[in-house]
Amino acid sequence: MILLDTREFDHPIPLERAVQAFKNLSGDEIIHMIHRREPIPLFEIITKNGGRYLSVMEREDLWHIYITRSNTIVLEHNNV
Repeated sequence: MILLDTREFDHPIPLERAVQAFKNLSGDEIIHMIHRREPIPLFEIITKNGGRYLSVMEREDLWHIYITRSNTIVLEHNNV
């Protein structure tokens, strides 16, 4: 799992880092992105490019986003 903690960065840095990590993602890897908000534009980019994601709000200012290219990996949140 690739951890991408973007809570300390302002737009567009979290989006840019997530897109770059997604571009480099192999078929069986998962990105775990931690963010202050739900990155809706990122979801559009992921789905348009054959990826999948799971977005989990832990609290209003803490989101966990799991991203993969795999169609077989189960994306889940285990209160990391």
